[in-house]
Amino acid sequence: MNSHAKLRLLGKIARFDVCGYPQALVKHKRSERFSFIYRAVGEGGKFVRLFKVLKTNQCEGNCYYCVNRKDRNFSRVSFTPKELAELFMEYYTSGLVEGCFLSSAIYKNPDESQEELIETSHIIRKKYKYKGYIHTKILPMTSKELIYEASKYSDRLSINLESPGQNWLSKLSPNKNFARLISKLREISNLHSRKPLKSGLTTQLVVGSTGESDRAIMNLSTKLYHEFKLWRVYYSGFLPIKDTPLENNFPCSPNRELRLYQADFLIRKYSFTPEELPFDKNGFLPTDIDPKLAWAKLHPELFPLEINYASFSGLMRIPGIGRISAERIIREREKGKIKTLETLKKFGAVTARSRNFITLDGRSFSERKTSSKSLQKQLFLWEEI
Repeated sequence: MNSHAKLRLLGKIARFDVCGYPQALVKHKRSERFSFIYRAVGEGGKFVRLFKVLKTNQCEGNCYYCVNRKDRNFSRVSFTPKELAELFMEYYTSGLVEGCFLSSAIYKNPDESQEELIETSHIIRKKYKYKGYIHTKILPMTSKELIYEASKYSDRLSINLESPGQNWLSKLSPNKNFARLISKLREISNLHSRKPLKSGLTTQLVVGSTGESDRAIMNLSTKLYHEFKLWRVYYSGFLPIKDTPLENNFPCSPNRELRLYQADFLIRKYSFTPEELPFDKNGFLPTDIDPKLAWAKLHPELFPLEINYASFSGLMRIPGIGRISAERIIREREKGKIKTLETLKKFGAVTARSRNFITLDGRSFSERKTSSKSLQKQLFLWEEI
């Protein structure tokens, strides 16, 4: 294959390393020609086009779900670091991409594969003087020295945990050890605390193939945010791949993936605890209603809240009101009482969602029934990705 043919193939495969937003909200079809251009979402909801590709799909691992597993029969190709760096700069200088996500399968051993990723980012930074965004994937069991070396050229580092514990990980990747992955994540976190990465540290979990519960996932995510200071946990809904041991498993529901992201926001930004999330008896979130609305319906004793006097934390618990709209409400009500839904809507609140849980200057606006299908979809909080 020539370089551009390899780029299309390895870009398509790289989609399994997620760094964007839930599939339930993806409205555009991925281009086959530009499979390596990935639309991630940055601050303020701005789309960022990433050059996102694997350096190689040759892998020594045999993970049961993975498109690159060693025993799977398909075309294996690789880039040299020089070749990959040149391709990135070609598309960057043409204005088609704004940043770079470097990842790889493990060929020969983790350190050798990691060294080639580092060499790629070194060429991009030193030879081409590129000063923009680079996200580098840390491969399992990479040495501490190489993690430090990768951090010199990266704005973000990530390592995939894949599952919330060893029991589930063994069903996905029987040769991987969860405790060792956590230990490696801790090394990266310690490095980040000493020498902060501009865009932090992230991880990814594969959801929906091993029977793991949403409660187990959110308990782990909470620990990762508190102890490891992660920027984000990404949830990748399982997709069965032909010619893998899990090819006959059902794919993860896109709505389940979406609800996990929404629950994640409640923990990271809204001061919820895992114990407060509306899990069912088996530890799963409802898929037909967003977790914040489900929580509010389970706590009628807390509502309605008077918008003109509620605390900031109280406002944040109201469905249809997010961090930005709560800040606006606090600021604007100092100028005078908020009395109408129209005024509240101007501050960014989704009044169709909030009206059943509030009063405005003592007046209730609740409706017993609504025909709005949009009430089943919580706004994805772009400003907080």
